[in-house]
Amino acid sequence: MNIYIKRLSYLFLSLTLLLSACDSEESLTITSPEAEFVLDTPGISNIFLNFALPNNPAFTITWNDEINAGATYDVEMSLDADFTNPILLGTTEKNNFSMTVDNLNTVLNNANVKSFLQTAIFLRLNTGSALSNVILFQVSKYAVEMPIITGPDVATGIVLSDVDSDLVATTITWEDPEITSTSSIEISYELQMVSSGVGFNNPIILGNTSELSLDLKHGELNTFVLDNGGTAGTASDFDFRIKATAKTAAGDLFRTSDAITLTIIPYDVALPPALYVVGAGAVDAGWGWTSPVELLLQGKTYSGNIKLSPDNGGNFRFFTDKTLEWASPSYNFPYFSDRGYTIDSNFENANDGDSNFLFTGTAGEYFLEINTETETITLGPAVVGPNCNFDQLWVVGAGAVDAGWGWSNPIQISCTGTGVYEGNINLTNDAFRFFSDRTLEWASPSFNYPYYENAGYTIDPRLENALDGDSNFKFNGTPGQYGLTIDDVNKTITLSDPIKLCEFDQLWLVGAGVPDAGWGWTSPVALPCTGAGIYSGQVTFANDAFRFFTDRTLEWSSTSYNFPYFENEGYTIDVNFENANDGDSNLKFVGTAGNYTLTIDTVNKTIVLN
Repeated sequence: MNIYIKRLSYLFLSLTLLLSACDSEESLTITSPEAEFVLDTPGISNIFLNFALPNNPAFTITWNDEINAGATYDVEMSLDADFTNPILLGTTEKNNFSMTVDNLNTVLNNANVKSFLQTAIFLRLNTGSALSNVILFQVSKYAVEMPIITGPDVATGIVLSDVDSDLVATTITWEDPEITSTSSIEISYELQMVSSGVGFNNPIILGNTSELSLDLKHGELNTFVLDNGGTAGTASDFDFRIKATAKTAAGDLFRTSDAITLTIIPYDVALPPALYVVGAGAVDAGWGWTSPVELLLQGKTYSGNIKLSPDNGGNFRFFTDKTLEWASPSYNFPYFSDRGYTIDSNFENANDGDSNFLFTGTAGEYFLEINTETETITLGPAVVGPNCNFDQLWVVGAGAVDAGWGWSNPIQISCTGTGVYEGNINLTNDAFRFFSDRTLEWASPSFNYPYYENAGYTIDPRLENALDGDSNFKFNGTPGQYGLTIDDVNKTITLSDPIKLCEFDQLWLVGAGVPDAGWGWTSPVALPCTGAGIYSGQVTFANDAFRFFTDRTLEWSSTSYNFPYFENEGYTIDVNFENANDGDSNLKFVGTAGNYTLTIDTVNKTIVLN
C-alpha cells in the first residue's frame, strides 16, 4: 500500500514541475560564448637572449581563434604599443609561433635596438582583416656589430720622439654602435698591435679601457715598436684593432674591429758606447778631430776628466761617432735641456749658430759626468786614478770560498781602470752575488746574473744563472783560484788565470815627510795595491823627506825608490814633490801639510796627489 502511495507522490511532483516550466518559457534566454581571436598572455615576460645558444627558442606564443577560420597569421612586432612601424616576424597558419635567439636578435639589431638593455617589444597577430590583442615582452639583446676605429688618420705617419717620453704620441679612438652609457653589462676594450700583415694570432696588448679611446705615449709606443720588429729611424707599418669583451651571464662575448694600419718611425734607445767632446771650450780637443775628448759609457753614465776653459769662445758639442767627424750625430745644449736634464751651472747655451754648450766657469781640469738615468750633467774635481761607478764590487756567497754567505770576509773586486773591475777569487760550484756597498751589507744594491744578462754582457760560460730565489751567479767550472774581470765599457765578465795586479802587495813610506812613520820601522805607512799596477791610499804629509820601500820585514835592507828612480823611469810627478837633494835623493813634500790621497800608477807612470 505504501509503495503505491509513494508512486502517486512522484507522479504529482512531476506534473507540478512540468506545468511550472511551461509557465516560465517566455522569460528565459539561453546564450553561447562569443567567438574569440585572442593572443595568449605568456607566462614569462622577460627574455634574455643568450648568444651561446643561438638556435634555442627565444619565445613561443600561442593563440585561440574562433573567428578567422583557416586564416593565415602575420606575427608583428613593434617598439611601441601603437604599432607605429610594425615589423613582420613571420607568417603561419598554425595557432603558435616560435622564434630562435639568433633570429630575434637580428631583428632587434636591424631595428637599431641597443644591446644589453631591457627593451619593451609588443607582439600582435594580423590576419589582414582582423587584429589580435597585444602582448608585451622585455628583451635584452646581445651585441653583434663590431667596434669601428675612427682615429687617428691612417694617412698621417707617427714620428716618435725621446724629448718627453710621457707625452701622448697618438690617440686611438673608436665607436661601438650597439652600446650606450646605460648598458647593463660591463664592456672592456683591448687595443692590440702586430706587425702589418702577420695576423693577430699573437698580438701585443697596448692597453685596456672601458672608454672609447686610448692614449699612446711616445716612450711606451717606441718600446712596443722596437720590441716587435721596428728599426730606429726607419718607418715600419703596424696593424691595430680593438677587441671588445662583454661579461654576460652566459660568459664573455668577444667582438673585434677591422684593423687599421699606421706607419711609425721609432727612435733609438741604445746609448752609443762613447761621447766625443769637440770645441774651443774643451782645451785638449779644439774645433778639430785630431784629439777629441772621449767620455766612455759605464752602465747609463758617460764620464771622464776634461780640461775646460771659457777662452776662445768656450763652446763645444758632444758627438757620437768620431769616425764620421762632422757628419756624426751630435748633441747640443737644447738637446739635453729639452729632455729635462738638470745641467751644471757652469754650462749655458752658447746661442751660437749651433746652440753649443758654453763653459762659463774657471779654467781647469774637471770630472764631467752625464747620467742618462737621472738626467743630470755635472762637473766635479778631476778624478785621480781609475774611474768606475763604484770604487769596488764585493762578492758574497757560498760560491766564493773565502767569503761565504756573510759579511766578515767579502771578496773585493777593485776598480782598476775606466769601467773595469779586477780581482782574484777562489771559486767553487755554488752561488754568489755582487754588491756595491759593504757598509750596507744585505741592504746594499746588488747585481745578480739577469742584471748583467739583460744589460747585454757577454758572460764567461763557467758562470751561469743559479736559478735560485735571487737568480744569483753560479760557478760551474773546476774549483780553484781565478782572476775575475768585469768590464762595464765593453760589457764582458771573464774568468782567467789569477791576475798579477801589482808587483808588490803594497809599498811602504818611511821618513820625516810622513809624520805617522818617521825615520823608523815601528809604524811605516802602507800604500796598498788597489788595482792593476796602481798603489793608492790616504797619507798625511809634512814638509820634509821620505822614501818608498818594498819589504817591511827587510827594513833598511829592503829595495827602495827615491826621486831619481821615478824621474828616470819617465814618471810624471806631482808638483808637490821634488828631489830632496839629500844624501839619498829622497822625495820631499813641498805642498801644504795635510792629509791627501796618494796614487802611484805604474802603468801610466804617474804620481798624483788629490
